[in-house]
Amino acid sequence: MHSMSHKHHYLAALLLILISSLLLTSRASAQTKTFFWERFDVEVQVQENGDLLVTERQVLNFSGAPFTFGYRNIPTGSNGNNDGIEDVSVREGDTVYQESFSSQPHTFSVDRSGGQAEITWYFPPAIGNNSYIVSYRVRGGVRTEPSGDQVFWNAMPADLGARVQEGQVTIRLPEGIQAASTTALYGGTESDAIQTSVSEEGRAVTFSLVQPRVSGNDVEVGVRFPSGQLAVETPAWQAAEQRADVINVILGVVSLLILIGGPLAALLVWYLFGRDPQIGVVPEYVSEPPDNTPPAVVGALVDETAHIHDIMSTLIDLAERGYLTMAETAPGKDYTFERTDKPLNDLRPFERKMVEGIFRGKNSRELDSLQYKFADRLPGIRKELYQELEQRGYMRTSPESVRSRFGCLAFMLLGAAFLAFFAVNAIFGDDVSLAICPALALGVTGIVLFITGRYMPAKTPQGAEAAANWLAFKNYLQDIEKYTNLEEATGIFQKYLGYAVAFGLERSWIRKFSSVPAAPIPPWYVPFPYYGGMGHGDVGRRGGTVRGGGREGGGASRPSLEGMSGGLAGGLAGMSGGLTRMLTNTQTVLQSTRSSSSSGGGGGFSGGFSGGSSGGGSGGFG
Repeated sequence: MHSMSHKHHYLAALLLILISSLLLTSRASAQTKTFFWERFDVEVQVQENGDLLVTERQVLNFSGAPFTFGYRNIPTGSNGNNDGIEDVSVREGDTVYQESFSSQPHTFSVDRSGGQAEITWYFPPAIGNNSYIVSYRVRGGVRTEPSGDQVFWNAMPADLGARVQEGQVTIRLPEGIQAASTTALYGGTESDAIQTSVSEEGRAVTFSLVQPRVSGNDVEVGVRFPSGQLAVETPAWQAAEQRADVINVILGVVSLLILIGGPLAALLVWYLFGRDPQIGVVPEYVSEPPDNTPPAVVGALVDETAHIHDIMSTLIDLAERGYLTMAETAPGKDYTFERTDKPLNDLRPFERKMVEGIFRGKNSRELDSLQYKFADRLPGIRKELYQELEQRGYMRTSPESVRSRFGCLAFMLLGAAFLAFFAVNAIFGDDVSLAICPALALGVTGIVLFITGRYMPAKTPQGAEAAANWLAFKNYLQDIEKYTNLEEATGIFQKYLGYAVAFGLERSWIRKFSSVPAAPIPPWYVPFPYYGGMGHGDVGRRGGTVRGGGREGGGASRPSLEGMSGGLAGGLAGMSGGLTRMLTNTQTVLQSTRSSSSSGGGGGFSGGFSGGSSGGGSGGFG
């Protein structure tokens, strides 16, 4: 008996849990709220003054949890092709709702903001079939056209939140006016889903749904009738639309003129003032420097820009002229620069800045100690290089200044484009679709001007001729093996190394001469094994290899590339590689900065419907 009692209690508990689960499931299912329109009828009465009296009769089927409100959004102004919504009323059977913002049952409110009128009505909790009638006046709902006045109404907008099982739209014209043509669109296209019928007197046109209207599809209908039969003026929204069309044409023409004329003007300025003068015939190559112009100045002259390799060539040129030496103190990574005792009196301003930036008052400087400390000297050195171009008569104005001026002008145009966009939008608003075009045209012109400004610096006739001769010398250096027997011209390796660096040819220049046994190592460069074996004082300001303003002993007293190769771990290729690495590492350190290291209806319209439909919007219940 005791065992049976426990079994009965267990079964009772299990049954209770099962019943509770079923109740909770049914309650959750019952809380799901769904609705659809069993019928949605719209009547549009056209008034003599061009207004539309719209009455919507909505029959809803609510299921799930009770519904307590409904809403209807109607676009106004240019969005809805009307001048506003007035005289709103809501009825439910014999109950007339009162306008109020209290959200109490049997009240409604109208919110006219954001280019729409939102009608919201409140009712007691409702389930099953419920009918509501929403009426309102549409101001200026008739579009006036010379080819015929028209009414075009989006009676069932795509945003209605559920399907419409049945429905029809009727447009009624005033006494004595007959419909000339009709149109009906389902989802934006003509469709057999809508059937059109016209009354005998031609005043009433009815558009009936042949099949349920699925959510997400507009139902738009329209009627055209002869113009001049209604004593109506052009509605404000249409007048604004016409003004916008004129403004769009003006803005389009102005934008096109700017878009074409602006870049063409920039290119014309470059053609007239940014090109180098034409010069006579220049030989394909010259085997010697055309004059004594320093490598850095040559590099800046050729492309009108003082690059880092131009500045690096100054360091090589200063070493070649006896002002400093370079030594590799550890294989491939540590280097030391030493000043000689040669005075700096005859240095050019950019060369003096170079020496001062490297040594900063000391006689010896390790390359690592210049990390992040030399880059701030580069703008000053570049400025002095550009001034050197002016002083030599190669350019009338500093290339940097020319580019800066055109860059500033380009950014001014981009700023004007930015201001033009906001100004045109502030003046004309959303009605003008081409408001952005002037801004785009100015922006494109600014970009083209910025690009052409990079090429705007121009040489003088003297500068153009000098640049052509130096380019001929570059051709010689670039293809020297084609013009000269390298084994017989080993002395020019160190002599022209600075120019090779300025032209960006240092790697190929070193590689070509590293294969020549008799090519001497520059007296100002000491690779690691010899630096460690000879002692630091054997090369530089104390040793006599480079002293004062000249060299003692020349290249013959120095080890050759071939002779030094025996003492290098990597052989001959290792020495040339070390020199290349020294140049590369030095250039990297000199320009290093901390920031860089982190880092269907019947009929059909002869004229068609223009400007889109009135009405539309959305609606729903909750």
